[in-house]
Amino acid sequence: MLLVWMLPGVQAAEQPSEWTEAAVQFTSEGLTLNGTLLLPDTPGPHPAVVLVHGSNSVNREKYRGEAELFARAGIAALIYDKRKDGFASSRSGGRSYDLLAADAGAAVEALRTHPRLNPEHIGLWGISEGAWVASLTASRSDRADFLITVGASGVAPVRQQSWQLVNRLQGQGVSSPGVVEALSDRALRLAVSAGMFAEADYNPLPAFEGVKQPVLAIWGRQDRIEPPLESYRLLKQALEKKSESASYRFFDRAGHNLRSAPDGVQQTEEFPAGYADTMTSWVKHVTSGQASGPQTAGDVPQQGHLSKPGLHTIAWYQTAWAQLGTMLVLVVLFLGCWMAFLRRSRRLRREGAASRGTGPRFGTGGLAAGSGLLTVLGFTVYFGWLMSSGAKHVAPIVGDRPLVWLLLQLLAVITCGAAAVYAFSLRKGSGTGTRMCNGLLLGGVVLFAAWAAYWQLFSL
Repeated sequence: MLLVWMLPGVQAAEQPSEWTEAAVQFTSEGLTLNGTLLLPDTPGPHPAVVLVHGSNSVNREKYRGEAELFARAGIAALIYDKRKDGFASSRSGGRSYDLLAADAGAAVEALRTHPRLNPEHIGLWGISEGAWVASLTASRSDRADFLITVGASGVAPVRQQSWQLVNRLQGQGVSSPGVVEALSDRALRLAVSAGMFAEADYNPLPAFEGVKQPVLAIWGRQDRIEPPLESYRLLKQALEKKSESASYRFFDRAGHNLRSAPDGVQQTEEFPAGYADTMTSWVKHVTSGQASGPQTAGDVPQQGHLSKPGLHTIAWYQTAWAQLGTMLVLVVLFLGCWMAFLRRSRRLRREGAASRGTGPRFGTGGLAAGSGLLTVLGFTVYFGWLMSSGAKHVAPIVGDRPLVWLLLQLLAVITCGAAAVYAFSLRKGSGTGTRMCNGLLLGGVVLFAAWAAYWQLFSL
């Protein structure tokens, strides 16, 4: 059952006089959601827009700036708190676009009962991931009168995330193909396999194909988070199947969130010139029954590289079980061998044994085990930190790769080189040890070499 409460007079101390604010509550799928309606002071009934969150936002105040753009132009705007369970962190938890779309639909229904709003002209505005949610809502019901998308991606989430990671790494000076491949491809396959990337292969195009309402799709030309050129082409093709009025607008010197960003990376809090007028005039045009046919305004953006398909296809050796299991086995093997070599070395020193002893010495065998252990543990810590931080800070950079990555590569080479020298000494009959220790070490190094090669630790 839908519940709505409007509490007039809930205003900020310095709120401009162009609008008033009212608290709103509505229920969706058994959960009560709270919001704020910005209602123009001019005579109604007003058209209204529901603002739908992107992936990294939960609190309604995140989109107050956009809501005020609409309210100032005589268009009511609802901002609401996003459900938190499973949705507070980007790409994690029990994320469900179906559930988020239900919330947006419930918000539309809530506004349709307000006496000062025109129930036939309640639309949706969605940014980034919110564009997918809003399009899903619009495709399922004609209760929403129009749709505005900002920074909508036309490719699956995991494909979009990979494209973003490539840009983020290159923006920090990382151009090594091996490092970029490891972090923007293989790391994401691991995350998908481990269930850490909810809705990873969601296809946004069927929802857009089902949208019949007028649509305004907006992108920043300097967007480095989702591929704007690919998205424009894909969404345009999808929307033209049913929507008779779709407009596309590009803003120069603007980033993903349509804030001013000359380089597409560092975004300010300012909206690009013409952004507010483009949206508000379009809404007034549409709600007055003057919707026009498809049109594109602004220079179409360029992309330095295309997004990578097929990331949701995962071979057995790319799965989380295979990779994490391999690293665990390597840690146990190398740690055990290193301790065996260390104990034998200490024993021989205590006994004053000759250089040609009968057990394993620390020497090259111990070096191989120790450097292999450091490589696996160091990679696990560094890799985990990069993934949890989104690879936003990889400095310092040496040449074309991070210094830490270069050190891991050096350790990997030392591991394999020391093992090769030790294996050669066994063939000569010097430094012989127990068969079990030698077999475990050399077998572990073979497994290590395959693992390190997969993660591009031998790439130049």
